[in-house]
Parts: sequence; C-alpha cells; structure tokens
Amino acid sequence: MDNEQIKNGKQKAETINSATLGVSGDYSEHVRFHLKELRNRLVVIIAAMILCVFIAYPFTEYLLTHAWSMFLGEQVGMNIYTPFEWMFARVKIALLIALAFTFPFTFYELFRFASRGLYPNERKFIKSVVPISFLFFIVGAAIALVFILPLMFNYIILSSDTVAENQISVKQTVSVAVTLLAGTGLVFQIPVLMFFATRMQIIKRQTLQKMRLLVYASLLTLSLFITPDPTFIAQLVCAVLLVVLFEIGLLVSK
Repeated sequence: MDNEQIKNGKQKAETINSATLGVSGDYSEHVRFHLKELRNRLVVIIAAMILCVFIAYPFTEYLLTHAWSMFLGEQVGMNIYTPFEWMFARVKIALLIALAFTFPFTFYELFRFASRGLYPNERKFIKSVVPISFLFFIVGAAIALVFILPLMFNYIILSSDTVAENQISVKQTVSVAVTLLAGTGLVFQIPVLMFFATRMQIIKRQTLQKMRLLVYASLLTLSLFITPDPTFIAQLVCAVLLVVLFEIGLLVSK
C-alpha cells in the first residue's frame, strides 16, 4: 500500500512538473521580446514579398495580355478609365504571384516563431497539415482558372454584347479574376479546417454530421453570392462542389 502511494505521488509530481515546465526546449521570456521577434519575422516576410513583386512585375504585362486573349478573345479590347489603372492591375497580379511563391517561406518563419511553445506531436501535426492546405489552395485556384473563369467570361460577360457594347475595364476584370482565384482556393480549405477542428477537439465530428442539412443550406446560399450567373448553372455547380468538399471534410475527420 505504501509503495502504491509513493508511486502515485511520484506520478502526480511528474505531472505537476511537466505542467509547470511546459514544452521541452521552451523558456520564459518577457512579452516584449516575443513581440520584437514577431515584428522582425514579419518584416522579413514582407521584404520577401516586396522583392517577389518587383521580380514578377516585368512579366505581368505578358501574363495579362495572354490571359486576356485566352479568356476574352482578341475581339474584346482592353479599356482603362484612370491613369494608374493599368499599373494597379499589374501590381495585383504581381502580388498574387508573390503570395504564392512566398507561402512556404512565410510558413517557415511563423512556424519558427511558434515552434518553441508547441509539443512534438503538435509540431508534427502542423507540418503535415500546412502542405496539404497549400495543395488544396492550388487545386482550388486551378479549378477556378480552368473551369469557372472561362464559364464566367465566355457565357456570362460576353453574352451581354447582344444588348450592350462590351467596354470591359482592365482593373475590374483583374480584380474579379484575382478575387475568384483566391476565393476558390480558400473555399477548398473546408476539408482541412474540418480535419484541424476535429483533431484539436474544437468541434466533434458527430456535431458536424447533425448539422449537415443546415450546412448544405448555408453552402447553397453562399454559392448564390460568389458566382454571378443569371442562369443559376454556375451557382448549382458551385453548391455541388461545396457539398463535396464538406463530405470530404467529414470523411477525413474520422
């Protein structure tokens, strides 16, 4: 009996010590030093993005003209309505390229900042989730580029020339395309977020299953706002895609 009490006492002491010491390799530091480190890493990330923007900017004119002829055709001319519209459109494209290319570096810097406060299993989990998240983002943006953008430009915008002359703004067209690419990539994060939330015990998988009908209705409502198609074909395709992503999220959350 005494041996059992001594053993239980040692286990409690080890639990208290591990809770007091925290993660192995971590150490106590004033909050201002953490903020200083975070500021320095953010400065490095922003500097890398700015450098990528300057490198990508000379190539954006070719990318813009090539994409314009591919999606809208040579019969639709480019129109600018403000002096800096062409430059701002090219900057947006360069910024999108910079965000894509600096994503691994951004993750590395932020992970280095937070890694001291993470347990080994948490570090391993994040290292496995983030690349998958990036892959899903690329797949979503690629689907928008290959299927959704041609559908929108060829069958929605260009069909309006029967009642009105097409005077399409370069700035607005680029803004819509960039927003759609980024938005579709973010929508494809649904399975990753569901997997992360269930693994971190933020929400239970059974709760998501019970909310399935409510989620379907919400996804259908969301698709009505993110796809401007008066025929409702694009909305239906988008809603089906969102439902499939939700079901994939339930599947991987087991």
